[in-house]
Amino acid sequence: MSEKDCTKVTPILCDCTSTCDPVEPNTFLLDQVLCKLSCQIDIEADIELDQEALDIKDINKDVCITQCEFIEVTTPTNDCSLSGKMFLGGHVRKNIRYSTASCVDEHGICGEIRHCTVNVPFKCAIPITDVFPDCSFTEVATQSFHGRKLTQFDQAIWQPQNVPVECELNSVTINERDLYQNRVPISYGPKDEAVFRTVREKMVVNIEATLFQKRECTIPKTTTTTTAQANVTRR
Repeated sequence: MSEKDCTKVTPILCDCTSTCDPVEPNTFLLDQVLCKLSCQIDIEADIELDQEALDIKDINKDVCITQCEFIEVTTPTNDCSLSGKMFLGGHVRKNIRYSTASCVDEHGICGEIRHCTVNVPFKCAIPITDVFPDCSFTEVATQSFHGRKLTQFDQAIWQPQNVPVECELNSVTINERDLYQNRVPISYGPKDEAVFRTVREKMVVNIEATLFQKRECTIPKTTTTTTAQANVTRR
């Protein structure tokens, strides 16, 4: 063992056995909707382009959610009424198309149409109140919906886990204003024309999302009773 090695593990034996407990064929794992979430995110950021721009032609935008984690801040009760925080994170992917000023004279400006794609990140914690997820484990050590309980006795470990609360993005509305920063007038060019490299954007992002939790349920079988009626003919 070298001086850089701290420890070493040599596997000797790993054997696995299992049992399969059959369930009713009408048992399903379904998504139960807990609440509808409306969130407004205010974003301000500076974007530096790779070249000097004369103006912006168009901006395509997409919102990507990379984090949506529910953390409870109240202890679950018998009916599992919870309040907590939804940690929401992601970025706005922006494809900016702009024109350059590569050829300038007193009569006009010519250039190219270029593009620059950037990710503008955002993070926030949204308060959530009075949701009713399924609580299989409600004691203090197992109340977390993303944690686990380690109860050790004679080197036995028990790890009950509640089903996590998840979210799904339904719709996004973006209102924005992009301001050209530090415009530099063009020498020997048309009057009032200038170039810039930094864009300060101000965005208001409205997100509609659904909070849900997977829940196992058994749907009762339906039986159809058919009653046959006999036609009786009197003579």
